[in-house]
Amino acid sequence: MNLCPNNVQRPGSEQLPAFDVALGGASLPTVFSVPPMKVGVSPDDILATQLRYRFPGSEAAIYSRAGPFQTSAWQDIAMHSANLDGFFAHGGKLMVPHGVSDPVFSVMDTLAWRDRVVQRYGARTDDGLRVFPVAGMAHCMGGPATSHYDALGALVAWVEQHKAPDSLLATADAHTPWPGRTRPVCAWPRIARYRGGDPERADSFACE
Repeated sequence: MNLCPNNVQRPGSEQLPAFDVALGGASLPTVFSVPPMKVGVSPDDILATQLRYRFPGSEAAIYSRAGPFQTSAWQDIAMHSANLDGFFAHGGKLMVPHGVSDPVFSVMDTLAWRDRVVQRYGARTDDGLRVFPVAGMAHCMGGPATSHYDALGALVAWVEQHKAPDSLLATADAHTPWPGRTRPVCAWPRIARYRGGDPERADSFACE
């Protein structure tokens, strides 16, 4: 399961630079607020709304409850339960790529949630859950990162061929200062360490 589509799954997204802002911290008042703001449907429309918005005091709307909204946006999107009994019992596989520079959802919250899952399931956790922190990546994509990776393909291989993903091969966008750079995105708690060779190539690193 991968609820965070990346550029491999969203062809043409590299032509929409507004995504870097629309999916960033500025989305808090326009998407994660009660009541939700009315905005356009395209990234450029969302960006235009955000540029007109005034942030002082808006953070309260993230935690607000009103009218038909009986829970706040933050209550709905935060990960509280570590109970994956039913999911694991059915052989479910969950992949969670998370940008380390995500300005909306902290990667530390995701790692803390994984810790709670590990406390519940121990070594069995890796049979159905892998978390992949992506250095430098913003919300799902963008940022100073190697943020092109095929999580969907890795998930299919895990489910259909039983090839558990220890890492994802990630590539930098053409418009970054390092086009074509590759890096392994390691399943936490392992991280990529330089082992020698060309620092622009993923095979110069190992997940340790």
